[in-house]
Amino acid sequence: MSRIYSVPGKKGDCWYLDYAVDGRRVRKQVGRSKKLAELALADVQVKLDRRDVGLAAPADKKLDELIAEYMRHSRASATPYSLRIADRVLKQFKGFVATDRLVHITHLHIEKYKNWRRESGVMASSVNREMAVVKAMFNRGAEWGFISRSPAAAVKKFKEPKRQAKFFTKAEAVRIAGAADEIMRPIVIFLLHTGLRREELLHLAWRDIDLERKVLTIQAKDGWRPKDYEVRHIPLAAPALKVLQESPGRHEPQGLVFPDQAGGMFNADSLTHRFAALLRGIKLDGSLHSLRHSFASHLVMSGTDLYTVSKLLGHSSIKTTEIYAHLSPDFLKAAVERLKFF
Repeated sequence: MSRIYSVPGKKGDCWYLDYAVDGRRVRKQVGRSKKLAELALADVQVKLDRRDVGLAAPADKKLDELIAEYMRHSRASATPYSLRIADRVLKQFKGFVATDRLVHITHLHIEKYKNWRRESGVMASSVNREMAVVKAMFNRGAEWGFISRSPAAAVKKFKEPKRQAKFFTKAEAVRIAGAADEIMRPIVIFLLHTGLRREELLHLAWRDIDLERKVLTIQAKDGWRPKDYEVRHIPLAAPALKVLQESPGRHEPQGLVFPDQAGGMFNADSLTHRFAALLRGIKLDGSLHSLRHSFASHLVMSGTDLYTVSKLLGHSSIKTTEIYAHLSPDFLKAAVERLKFF
């Protein structure tokens, strides 16, 4: 339903338009004339009927053009990893829809693509990540005038089963560190006590470390940025501080804290596989990311509130941190048993 309304002001009433487009509410200021607002309302109603509110008819653009423009735009802010994922997903999507004209791509095409990926055995969470790329591209296409509206706007995510975060017990953490070689042991200890993401660890430089204040800073560098563009400061616990103090590279402020054997940056996949081999050797399940989960989980179990944990982890929303709210049955049982009324 479209309408006009007024808001009192020091210089008199100001009139506004209020209408909805594809389920999205739009409010626009018209001015101080009610007559002008009524004319604007009539114009909007006509355009709503034509399904092109405030937009000129888009040119007959091609999907290739939109993909190329979207990738160019993304290079300014996305990480290399995100760019590789987007490039793969959009090439795959283009091959599936089998049409190169944007005006021919409909909501049904995108739903079929989503279902095809799921039926191919791809996990719901992975399909949802892929659809986020497709939706982002079409949203940009609508903003840039390639299309009048996004055909992906009403496409819903698959429901994802909720899983508990895999974390290591303190005894398991000791086993992992004990079995690690001289390269992996400092990394394991450091991740257990800082909760860094893999890419944050790989890009951590000595200039990010303040040994006197016992704090490290996660911040953007040339060619890399943290997730959500965050800058965060993490206090260094004694074991993490000891790792840094014993590192032979601590006198090289421009160097990486955890370089590979050649002095360059560790290959991310190589580090992941190296840790996986370490776990297989001692017959434990988990992944490199489980060290981050362990950091958060043990903080929560020691009584740290979720807000503080979310800040240490660099979560943009505390909802992400809520996966640690229900950790282990034994911990919850012990908490309930401390509650006595009689």
